[in-house]
Amino acid sequence: MPAAAPRPTPDRHRRRRALAIATGLALLVALVNVVFGGGLAAAQEDEADISSDALLERGAQIYGAQCALCHGEAGRGLPVDGPDGGPPLIGVGPASVDFMIRTGRMPLDNANERLSHRPQQMTDEDRRAIVAYVTSLAPGEGPGIPDIEGWQQADLSRGLHQFTTHCAACHGPTAAGVAVGQRDVSSNLEVSTPLEIAEAVRSGPGVMPAFNEEIVPQQDLEAIVAWVMDLRERESPGGLAIGRSGPVSEGFIAWVLGLGLLMIVMYLLGEKADEEVDDHGGE
Repeated sequence: MPAAAPRPTPDRHRRRRALAIATGLALLVALVNVVFGGGLAAAQEDEADISSDALLERGAQIYGAQCALCHGEAGRGLPVDGPDGGPPLIGVGPASVDFMIRTGRMPLDNANERLSHRPQQMTDEDRRAIVAYVTSLAPGEGPGIPDIEGWQQADLSRGLHQFTTHCAACHGPTAAGVAVGQRDVSSNLEVSTPLEIAEAVRSGPGVMPAFNEEIVPQQDLEAIVAWVMDLRERESPGGLAIGRSGPVSEGFIAWVLGLGLLMIVMYLLGEKADEEVDDHGGE
């Protein structure tokens, strides 16, 4: 007579029940994801598209009010002589537009004004809107806004080498600018932020050449930013930086001041000696 099959124990019943419940919950979650997940993702994409469209519309309005007078309709430029003519903006890239607005060079209240570093003349939201609009005129063209999150960990010796090679001729050995050339480009970098420095390298504002990633790779770009920022924060070993104009200029100033003071002292001593001679001669 065959042996009877063992009867399921209560523990086995509980395990089967728990497994069935878990399986049912997993199927329910999967069903909800299939039914509603696609709609949620589509809603998020629509919201992003709406935000993008709103940003572009805002940018178009601001461009028409503050930029079109010089740069023409849809960024085509105004090829006329004089300060009222502005270059075309089609294809300049986000980095160029963002740099000009961040540094206060644009928009100008007066077309005769010299381009120079000023506080930003509009809100961050308006700046992003104009950047988005100008970029939409030629998507994918021109340098993008660089990502330099790793600049604080960059190699300073590499930054010194790259700055000396590509930047020092115009900006001076200590990034303090030079006395000749275009002051809006070869100016003191004391007030420039890390992002502004990186954007200038990539976009080449004014007469400054643009350095793409083939000439200045990402690692070198971050190193240049790190070197300039280190120059700014470094204390002068002599106690007086004299504008960080460089060793030659600083040495010349020291010689002029030193010799000048020495000549004044010698003159005063000579005057005193003459007075003493006159006093003795009158006795």
